[in-house]
Amino acid sequence: MKMPASDSHPRQPARRRSWGALIVTIVALAVCGGWVVVAKQRLTEAIAHENGGYLARARAVFDLVRSESQNNVRTQSRVLAEDPRLKSTLAIEGIDEATIADILNDLNSLRRTGFLLILSPEGKVLAQAGAPELRGLDLSSSSLVKKAQTTSDAISGAWVIAGKVHDLAVVSVRFDTAVIAYLVVGRTLDSQLLTAVSSSTGVGFAILMGDRVAIASSDPMLGPVFDAVARGAIARELESGGQRYLVSLAELEGAAQMRPRLVLVRAMSSTTEAFSALTWLLLVPPIVLLTTIVLVVFLQRGPRRREQYSNEVFSTH
Repeated sequence: MKMPASDSHPRQPARRRSWGALIVTIVALAVCGGWVVVAKQRLTEAIAHENGGYLARARAVFDLVRSESQNNVRTQSRVLAEDPRLKSTLAIEGIDEATIADILNDLNSLRRTGFLLILSPEGKVLAQAGAPELRGLDLSSSSLVKKAQTTSDAISGAWVIAGKVHDLAVVSVRFDTAVIAYLVVGRTLDSQLLTAVSSSTGVGFAILMGDRVAIASSDPMLGPVFDAVARGAIARELESGGQRYLVSLAELEGAAQMRPRLVLVRAMSSTTEAFSALTWLLLVPPIVLLTTIVLVVFLQRGPRRREQYSNEVFSTH
């Protein structure tokens, strides 16, 4: 008559196994969730690091292109300062601006870019070609002109005039040993140069003057990002138009008096697509773990049912 008491006894190990399976499942879910969170964070950091590498390489390309441009300008200034027609014309006392300008235009047409200036020994612009906004300016206070007055070699640097950055070289024009003028050979940092570097590196470029964008590469999608940086956004990552962008900001070398800034921007989506396969791979370990737990629980249910059936048969007898 005491047989039913033996029925509750075998069920306790089954209950303990159920609770144990539940606890293991909860722990497994917590481990899987932690894995996904940490792995996604590491993946995001890897994407940012990869894009940062693109920005660094793009800046190196920009610096190389600009350095070559400055070297070319310096070399051209040395050659043009020895042009016989220019020297003989400048040696004429009281020569008019139009005559000098004609010679400068002829010389500048051979360069196909940039501008030429002739300064008086005191540093005032006497004539120009390709830079009408510089006509008549007094540049005697310029540090480049002051340096050029102390040496016979070409001095290179940059000016910011009328909201534009000009890479240039200043060299003295001499008749015998006397300085009769100074020749300025320059090239403006324009959107064509930025677009060329942008096309070769996959990174957008812009030059900021204060709180406005002076020039930028031709990608219209990057305009709002450049504007945000110009208005004071300092975050390394910015979002615009549903996309995230990695941003690098630094002062442009050689033109510190106006503190122009160089901005580099790259869309993170281009790198995210390359890492998209890894995003799915992040889910593989949690799926394998959960599948294993489900299989273990399922396989344990067979012996448990046989044990329960045996207990029920035993209790009926």
